[in-house]
Amino acid sequence: MKVIYVNEANLRDLQAEALDVAMALGYFDGVHLGHQKVVETAKQKALTHQLSLAVLSFTPHPKSVLIPDFEVAYLEPIEQKIEKLERLGVDIFYVVEFTKELAKIKAADFIRQYVVGLGAKEIICGFDYTYGAKASGKAEMIQQQVPPQIGVTVVEELKWRGQKISSTLIRKYLRECRLQEIQSLLGDYYKTKYCCKNGILPNYSLPNIGKYKILIERDGAISEAIAMVKSKKKILLEYDNPTFDSVLTIKWLEKI
Repeated sequence: MKVIYVNEANLRDLQAEALDVAMALGYFDGVHLGHQKVVETAKQKALTHQLSLAVLSFTPHPKSVLIPDFEVAYLEPIEQKIEKLERLGVDIFYVVEFTKELAKIKAADFIRQYVVGLGAKEIICGFDYTYGAKASGKAEMIQQQVPPQIGVTVVEELKWRGQKISSTLIRKYLRECRLQEIQSLLGDYYKTKYCCKNGILPNYSLPNIGKYKILIERDGAISEAIAMVKSKKKILLEYDNPTFDSVLTIKWLEKI
């Protein structure tokens, strides 16, 4: 998968060399089952129309730019998001730099410059996708803002136990220590990465304070362990044979 960082300085050059794509739009924090449905829908459009598969997202989170001192509770850093999107078969990941200037762009101009301008021949988004200044653009408006030959698909809401599958719901379940429910929203265990020297890597959220059963993945081997969450950023691990400089993947199973 090719990762392309987009900003005002390089946008015109990227537009000139953009491939024709089916483009999925969204922030995709956590790449949960709702996000996966959007990407899989885009993948089918790409296959049908013989296009490359692209995803367009942002960094950093818009709230961190627009709201002073706002601390975003990311589910994962962009590096893990990239790994997940690559496993889903995405060919191109466009990462747009979110700035205060970008926040002022009109909705129709955003679609013209950053979506159609980057080669979108099929546009796919979730039913609640918003874009443009003050989130004035809505999913149902996109078709009116693109040439008629460009297809637009709005993916319906995906629910679990009557609730919309969302990054917000996953964060809520982390606070409530409901890790098994999170597995049903992600399609996998919630994962974080941990450096034995420096602790939890940046831009992960942790479950609430408490004691948890976990799996540790290191060098292809998986072992059971215990994690004590001491704060939003600090955990203590109880496991065999720690290596000072190693980076571990932690799979969160349940609260003890």
